[in-house]
Parts: sequence; structure tokens; C-alpha cells
Amino acid sequence: MCKETTRIYFEDDYCAVAYKASGENSQTFFTRLFPHRSFAAPVNRLDTPVSGLLLLAFSAQVQTLFSRAFEAGSVQKEYWAICERSAVHSAETSEPQRLEHWLGFHTKTQKAFIGASPIGTASAGTTPPSAGITKPKKNKKPTLKHAVLYWTLCGKGDRYDFIRISPETGRTHQIRIQMAAAGHPIKGDLKYGARRSDPNGGIRLHAYKLSFIHPVTHKNITVKAPPVQPDTLWQACTEVCLNDTPFTNKEQAKSGTAKDIPASCGQIDPERRP
Repeated sequence: MCKETTRIYFEDDYCAVAYKASGENSQTFFTRLFPHRSFAAPVNRLDTPVSGLLLLAFSAQVQTLFSRAFEAGSVQKEYWAICERSAVHSAETSEPQRLEHWLGFHTKTQKAFIGASPIGTASAGTTPPSAGITKPKKNKKPTLKHAVLYWTLCGKGDRYDFIRISPETGRTHQIRIQMAAAGHPIKGDLKYGARRSDPNGGIRLHAYKLSFIHPVTHKNITVKAPPVQPDTLWQACTEVCLNDTPFTNKEQAKSGTAKDIPASCGQIDPERRP
């Protein structure tokens, strides 16, 4: 593991972006990084076996503003994944693909499932649940939440595919279950269909990039962090993902324009410290 100070990729008086290693708890790992802060709380979350960037707020007010930005979809995220090879997608690379599902989550089993689309809704690019994905128990009606992501195949290794993922929504275990439903279970993710565990005990999913408008300074902030101390697989994934074109979904690709990040989720006067 790298030195603690090198895990902080951005920091000011209001927030920070820090690197979480696979196996660390996103609710507690940062306490030793910011011992001088009287308040530090994560805005988003990463599953324990997932590595990558996490956004932290240094006041409850800033945390609320960032939470609204995430809910509004105005924080852009990019993940890298090393996935088991799909028999459906045999090309070396692919254009961005859209996945849309309605997801539920069992708190008892700590496992997501794909439910039926509500009546009257159309799910373009919806993929049916694959074998091994949990389904809701009978006589239970858990809440289903709309989930959308875009993914693109950037390259192939000997046995695994290297994939970039841009989620539009942030549901629990969303990327893990949606990629499994698409025939691309993430390496090491036994919970969602991977054939074998990963030697390090984690899964090969990494939160590579966060882009947002700072709620206080109103500056555009983009932070990127490839996997720290990568092995051969992550090195191969990094090479093809970094060389790929900027991630766009289908609508962006057609128009050739980048998606603007709205700044309408609330603001703080920078002269007032939270």
C-alpha cells in the first residue's frame, strides 16, 4: 500500500477525494487520513472489495449539497473492470452499450436482484437476469429502483475482458449485478456469478474517475486514479482503458458533445465557512 499522504488526490477546506484500497471499509478508512478534521464523512460509497476514489465532505452542509448532486446525476463517475469473457460479445472492442434494469436489494442476504419493469415503462437495452442472480422471495415486494449504466469493451486479455463503465445511477451493487446480467461477471465476484475468487480476496472493479462542480468554489474538478501497485492484469487493463477515447454514452456519441455537469444542486457562499 502506498503512503497515507499519497492517497489524498484532492483536498481543500470543504472536501477531499481519497483513494480506498480493496478490502477497506468506505465508512472508516479515511479517519487516519484526516486526523485534523473535526468532521469528515463520505458522500458516496464503494463496496468493501472495490478500490478507487471516494468523495469526502468536511461539513454536514457540504455533504448534503454533494448528496443532492449525486442524486441529480450531476457527478460523473467512471469505473474500470476486469470481467470474465462473454460468449455474447466476441468483438475485440465495442461501442458504448446501455444497460437498464429495475433493481432491488435483500438486506438479509446483502445481495441485489433484477426485478420486472413497472407496468408502462420501457427498458431499452434491458438484459434478463442470468443464472445465479438472486430473485425476490415470494410474497415480498421490495422497492425496485431504476438503474442505468453505459459500458464499453476496450480490450481483451488471454481470459478476461477490460471494460470501462459509466453509471448514470448509483444503486447498491448496481455495476456488479448489471455486468453479470450482461454476461460479464466481474473477476472475483462470486456473489454475482464469477467462476472463481480473486487471489487478493477482492473483486476487479475500480473507481477510476470523479468529475463534479465544487459547491463552494464552483470550479470544475476532475480527479483520476489508476489502480495503485497494479499487477499484470491491472497493468493490461490500464493500458487499453487509458488509450481509449473519452467515455460517452450513445446520445453523446451521436451529437459529438460532452455532457455538461449542472450546478443547480445547491451552492454555498465561499466567504462563509461551513
